[in-house]
Amino acid sequence: MEKPQNLQLSMQDVVELLGAWSFLGNLTVQPTNQGTVNTTFFVEAQAGDFVLKLYNDTITNTQIQYEHSLLAHLKSCNLSFAVPDPTPTLLGETWILVNQNNSLQRVALLPFISGQPAERKNLAHIYAVGQVLGELHHALADFDSEREMAQLPAWGDLFHIHPLVTDPLVALQSLELPLKEQEYIIKFLTKIIVTAPNLYKTLPVQTTHADYLSPNILMIENRVVGVLDFEFATSDLRLMDYVAALDHFTRFSWQETPHWEFVETFSAGYSKHISPISAEVEALALVWRLQRASCIIYWTGWFLEGKATRQSVIDAVTNTILLEEWLEENTTKIAAIFTD
Repeated sequence: MEKPQNLQLSMQDVVELLGAWSFLGNLTVQPTNQGTVNTTFFVEAQAGDFVLKLYNDTITNTQIQYEHSLLAHLKSCNLSFAVPDPTPTLLGETWILVNQNNSLQRVALLPFISGQPAERKNLAHIYAVGQVLGELHHALADFDSEREMAQLPAWGDLFHIHPLVTDPLVALQSLELPLKEQEYIIKFLTKIIVTAPNLYKTLPVQTTHADYLSPNILMIENRVVGVLDFEFATSDLRLMDYVAALDHFTRFSWQETPHWEFVETFSAGYSKHISPISAEVEALALVWRLQRASCIIYWTGWFLEGKATRQSVIDAVTNTILLEEWLEENTTKIAAIFTD
């Protein structure tokens, strides 16, 4: 995703931004070359190692405030892993708004968390990652329980997850996908759009991470030591967060179906902290389909923005067709994931 404003900053510009944290002492700065939404820099200072985060223009002030409130809540939960902990300025602010080169920048400073991204083909990692997602869900259940603070739509809100896709069926038809994919996805989405509202009426809804992917999970050996990037956190189906992570950690390319051993391992880890209710178990395959629908719609929005190719949308549809076939073949096994 493009970050035009932030990329114009020189190292001197970044050092000037760090003036709000003058207690850092002597420091050096270098870009991380990481992140798809925001720009980040490594900061080595007398006071320790940090990451300076410059928020993308699409993220609102209230969304940043929500994220920082959530992180403060998690800090109080005595978790087995670290989460970003915004370092206050001398004035006690966890983020600042500054005018840099005639551009407003929203900036936060976070202590550096050491570790390597989780390996998707490592079963020991997959178990630990599943277990930590369960621990995270347990902790997040007590945050914003009235669902009044979340700034982003739920991923199952298919008409609002991307601002350029207000009618998913019309948007997908305009892409002129290959006939087989076009016919399949229109039929698929039509069914999902009808069934999605009832899922939100009957299944547990709570604060979720909403971006629980391997780059955001830091490991040392076989232990999760950090979970990053809560900027997409929102109120959603607990099961949606689980299946989005499950899809990511059990399929290694858009051409593959889930690897059953990885599905079982991730789920076994997750169930150490969360016991899905019977309605969630029964709806697992349907929510997985809903998650795939949301991905296709979001990728369509990215295509309309010029941030993704038409082929990437076609690949997402093909990926979903493969998953549908796998779900049909494994109906009984899927229903027994949390009961064996």
